[in-house]
Amino acid sequence: MNKIKEVDNITSNIIKYLQTNLKDNIISIFGIGSYFDKKLPSGWRNTDIDVIVIVPTLEKITKLDWTDVRYEVRKFGNHYVWIGYNTIQGLKTKKLFVQESFANYEWSLMDLKFKENSHLLYGKDIREQIPDPFSFIFDYNDILARCLYHLDKSLKESKIQENSVQAMTEFTKAVFKFGFYMCLYFSESYFLTSVHSVSLQLNKLLLDNDIKNSMLNFMSESIIYRRTNKFSKKFEILRKNYVLFTLSLLRSGILHRKYEFQELLIFLKNKFNGMPYLISYLKKAKNIFYSTKTN
Repeated sequence: MNKIKEVDNITSNIIKYLQTNLKDNIISIFGIGSYFDKKLPSGWRNTDIDVIVIVPTLEKITKLDWTDVRYEVRKFGNHYVWIGYNTIQGLKTKKLFVQESFANYEWSLMDLKFKENSHLLYGKDIREQIPDPFSFIFDYNDILARCLYHLDKSLKESKIQENSVQAMTEFTKAVFKFGFYMCLYFSESYFLTSVHSVSLQLNKLLLDNDIKNSMLNFMSESIIYRRTNKFSKKFEILRKNYVLFTLSLLRSGILHRKYEFQELLIFLKNKFNGMPYLISYLKKAKNIFYSTKTN
């Protein structure tokens, strides 16, 4: 089955499931992320599918005991689909949105607002009702935390199993998200979220050449892995270099803020219930963290 037919079949099955489950309680269904990105190279391996369902109210959506956020993960064919539920009012108000979703508010608006970042799979096109993400101050701390979260998960998976596929996949997610963070921070009015667009934009950034080339190398390696299921370099060394590269940028002051060692420890402890594996790595690399090199 070719890529287009596979996407059409899974999309059709997702819509049928939601129609059966929610009946008339659907305004729109959007597909976001790499699975729906037609610009990615052939052979790209999608690790997950993300779908956002806009509903009039969340009251009819089943929720888990531990959170008020409505979401579910279901398997369609060989793919796991993450389905998140939002309301239009939640999209219009950040305070309400953070009660409805685990996602970053401005990033989510960017995904849904612009046609280049998402596909309307079913229902009404509500993009005109979605606020302009650039009318808000971006929460760079939160976006950064999401990059580091995947890096922590990669380190965790390697503790469980050496050369874990999950560890490698989480590493690529960390790199892609950090690339987006850099584009968003260093590029005025940048709004594209796809891996392809991020790669192109990174090359245009007015950054120190060593920093730019290092980030482009990590992006290239991650793209190679998503296409071939392997890196061109030894994974453990590649990830170690990326961790040290990231830490050096965090303490350099060229990003949205400069982190001192203790400040970064506190930051990691307070995000996503803590990031123990990255914290452990940071403590071991304390001397390198204070070094003057950034590559």
